[in-house]
Amino acid sequence: MDTLRLVPLECGQLSSDRGGLVSGETGKARLPIPSWLVVHPSGRSLVFDTGLHKELQTDTSRMRSMNDVFDVHFNAGEDVAARLEGVDIDPASIDMMVFSHLHFDHCGGTGLIPNARVVVQAAEWKAAHIPKLIEHDVYNPDDFELGHDVLQIEGSHDVFGDGSVWCIPTPGHTAGHQSLRVNLASGPVVLTGDCVYWKQALDDMTLPPFGYSADQQLESMRHLKSLRDDHGCTLLYGHDADQWATLPKTAEGLS
Repeated sequence: MDTLRLVPLECGQLSSDRGGLVSGETGKARLPIPSWLVVHPSGRSLVFDTGLHKELQTDTSRMRSMNDVFDVHFNAGEDVAARLEGVDIDPASIDMMVFSHLHFDHCGGTGLIPNARVVVQAAEWKAAHIPKLIEHDVYNPDDFELGHDVLQIEGSHDVFGDGSVWCIPTPGHTAGHQSLRVNLASGPVVLTGDCVYWKQALDDMTLPPFGYSADQQLESMRHLKSLRDDHGCTLLYGHDADQWATLPKTAEGLS
């Protein structure tokens, strides 16, 4: 393989009130829970976020108070390991897990990828260990404290060392949220994570009714909007069902 490849992997779905996710919206939202496989021409690979914990396929008690916010739609064969195997990738061969942040729907599959190094913003790792935030179910260390090697980064980070994939700090949703820029041959793509749930929220510059810092999130959203509108980047949003339906779910993915 001589080109960078990006493969979308759907690791279940959640449903919730739209207004609980983006201020002013109404109705119910059905949210795809993505993980993203990036395969480098060297053969090295990463996943960006790992979706839901496999246990949630049969028992949602580990979500604790998040059960009051979300309904889970997560079937056998939809966990990140099964999705990787479905595109002929051995989960044990993955080199890195890069996390947008450490909420339950973004790092639940961490234990299914045994040999990867975790790459996370230092501010996020610190926040995810604050007792008050754990007590209030913002974070659950059982999802991510599993003995992996952890690389805590600060700010932008050249993941493979050749400029092909970059971590971009986009704080606000959480203290250490980050997005991922993937410079495909067809053009640069940015995986927004939860900085932006869906396209309309960015078009309208509408924030969620919750989060670590509204000011930081607005600034992060402005940065992503500029990358899209002024610098030719395609944005792939965190939980945009309409956009998700258009993406190829094959091993070839995007390149």
